[in-house]
Amino acid sequence: MKTPYTIFRSSLLFVVFVLVTYTLSAQPLLLKVLGNEKDGFTVGVDHRGQLLLTNTEEFSLQLFNLDLSTTADLPGWKGKQWEGNENRITLKRDSYIPEFDANLSVKVTYEVVNPGIVKKTVELFQPSMPGMYCILQQTSRPAEKPQRYVSFEYDNFPGGFVHEIYPAAGFITPGNDVVGFLTDAGYKNQFTRNTRRRFSGRGGGFVGIRRLPDVNLFAVATPAEQAGNNHYIRQTFGEMLNLDAGTETMLPVTDKYRKEGNAEVQWKDGLLSITGHPGGRAGVEFITPFEDQKLYTISFLCKGNTGVAVKLFRMKNGRKTTELEYGVKYIDNFPAKEEEWTQFKGSILVPYIANDSVSMFIGSQSGKEFKLQIKDLQFTEHQPQQEAYNLLPMGEKVVKTTYVFVEPRESHQQFMISAQTRLAEAKGFHGSQLEKMLYANFNMHTWITDTRDFTPFNVPNMNYAPDMYNRDAFFSVVSTYNRELNLAIWEQWGKTQTPAGGIGTIITPLMGSVEAKDNEATIHWLIWAMLNKRRFGAELPHEKIQKAVDYVLNEFDADRDGKCFARFPMSQIDIIDFDPKTDRLAVNQGMLAIALRTIQELGFDVPDEHIRKAEEEYRNFYDPERRHLMFDREFPDIISLTDLEPEFFSLWLFNRPILTDEMVQNHLEQMPVLNKVPQSPYPEYGTTAPILVRKTRDNKGYAFLSGDYQPFGKFGEENYSDGSSDGYYYNGGSWFRAEYCAYVAGLKHGWEPAIKRMENRVWAEIYLHPGWPFSKEFIPTKWTTTDSWWPSTRGLCWNVFMLMANEVAGLRTPEMDPDFR
Repeated sequence: MKTPYTIFRSSLLFVVFVLVTYTLSAQPLLLKVLGNEKDGFTVGVDHRGQLLLTNTEEFSLQLFNLDLSTTADLPGWKGKQWEGNENRITLKRDSYIPEFDANLSVKVTYEVVNPGIVKKTVELFQPSMPGMYCILQQTSRPAEKPQRYVSFEYDNFPGGFVHEIYPAAGFITPGNDVVGFLTDAGYKNQFTRNTRRRFSGRGGGFVGIRRLPDVNLFAVATPAEQAGNNHYIRQTFGEMLNLDAGTETMLPVTDKYRKEGNAEVQWKDGLLSITGHPGGRAGVEFITPFEDQKLYTISFLCKGNTGVAVKLFRMKNGRKTTELEYGVKYIDNFPAKEEEWTQFKGSILVPYIANDSVSMFIGSQSGKEFKLQIKDLQFTEHQPQQEAYNLLPMGEKVVKTTYVFVEPRESHQQFMISAQTRLAEAKGFHGSQLEKMLYANFNMHTWITDTRDFTPFNVPNMNYAPDMYNRDAFFSVVSTYNRELNLAIWEQWGKTQTPAGGIGTIITPLMGSVEAKDNEATIHWLIWAMLNKRRFGAELPHEKIQKAVDYVLNEFDADRDGKCFARFPMSQIDIIDFDPKTDRLAVNQGMLAIALRTIQELGFDVPDEHIRKAEEEYRNFYDPERRHLMFDREFPDIISLTDLEPEFFSLWLFNRPILTDEMVQNHLEQMPVLNKVPQSPYPEYGTTAPILVRKTRDNKGYAFLSGDYQPFGKFGEENYSDGSSDGYYYNGGSWFRAEYCAYVAGLKHGWEPAIKRMENRVWAEIYLHPGWPFSKEFIPTKWTTTDSWWPSTRGLCWNVFMLMANEVAGLRTPEMDPDFR
């Protein structure tokens, strides 16, 4: 293996250590104490000699005892004493709360963390009662009437609550600066952005929950308030809206609908009867009375011999666009019974959707003959009851941290980039632009498990919420040196261990999951244990580790011959299973080799010869004629970047190769380069490569999957046979984490194009879709317009694993992580 490059370049990717990445003016932000001893003190933020904000208070606080029988309000909190200077100011006040016969100490600290960012912390402490619930609101008021407000997804946000893929809001000053507001991670500030749960049982998709936390985490003055010259951006912590309390209004259900599919439909006297015939989905579609910035409930009774599909879509100018997500989701097969009525009931949070209409489809997507009845379809609009859920325990400090950044306004794309990079900088993170963006995105997808469980919880993105997936959480959390987070979430996964020793694959709030299977989940958990021991000196639970080790050895290598047999792929390409077990997959064999070396380091008896045999079997998947690792021996022309994942693991975890330079270089050379763009750093190369593709012997050299050469069985035949999904998902989509790690493996093996391909792939993640400058689940490699990109891919969390990849590449060091000790 050749000595790896150590290249530090002033380029898109490799600006490695930047304390200040932009300059506002010759004068940085400064802090000023406002007020007096009699009326109390607040802190102002000065920008170029003028105040940015004219806040009349630091926060307002509502307190509740644990049975909610007594409340206390502290509106307009100001400090009684202050100390500090223009770069750091602390306000303090001790208060007696007569409603509870309790003392409360508060400390508010402002700190200029760099020339354009201010950090604000509110510390609450009460030593008087076993616990209080609290709701804390911070209201920031522009010193001058803004040109307009902005949010992460909208360049002109009209007002109301902001519930989007990334929590950020701001305003544009008359001088054309943007003032942005950010929050620390949810597990630190005690919030969750979850809006739904799974149904009972194992099907049905997601349903909106009845107690919605943190709807108003970010809010902007409504249009009516702005018309009255009441301008503000507000952050609210600890608020939950109870849809089963408060007031509600029943809305009319339309009698105008459009039949969809091959079906007979009768809708009379509130009873909808659908008789469907083979040939795709069948049912009715109609416009709902839903408006944005409101909360609703959909309910109905169903009966029939097919599952019920419920879909909501935005409609603009009569054209269906994206699916409405914040409530019901993936309701393709809600269970119905033939002989009795079953109730469906779920909440819908409608955020700002640019005044689009909302259409609803209800029917069946089975594509088969069916009969279905729907009755008592109701739409309810809620004015829910506000409840508190954040806990202020006795004798424990609770901290809320927020940030303000200021910079010249360039574009909405730049605001989205800045909302991510400035959060990373504010938290003390150092790295390249994309590293900062991925780190911030990871923090914004790490919140609390539930309103009654403040254990840290990490979701892949808003599309996959509320579920935490083992694989995603592993790649996301191990990318940081945060001891608290690594141990807490690793321990949560340990609690899913089955009697056989396997680790679960999904943890989902408000509902259970029994999914634990012989994929790589248990191996990841053991690797994570090894890292926790290395990094933090963590004391590992021997009995749990032993059970996991036994599970891995017995499930994957029962004969102890180093050859892996499994029912599932041990990579993200998990859309097929095998019965009986198979030894056909290259990635499985490589992951067994990694598992054996991990188990050995954990102190268990694994002979070196056993590991060597497993590694040799991994190398045996290399086909010298085809010049690549065979993804699946039964489909030898399929090539996948995930087959280099075990090699990356070996370089990352053990600083040693398994494959030869020739194997890795040739494998990467066989991958087609797609999405060539003149604006990319190296236009001669493509900006993306497919995660999996078929190699062909024609001039093109590759093909997407088809029905006649299909490694994914029934799933592939149904989804990847007609060409409509070419270049998407696992039929040639470009997945950043897998692709980038493969290039780093190539770098370590002396592959000459590695650095250029890494830089191009970074460029693609930020700029290939101009309106989506953020992490994505995958980028299509065959598309006409960006309108065809899946909205569900936005904001994927595990791409933050780039941090570990860049450590392997020699492009960053652990000290650049603010949590490294």
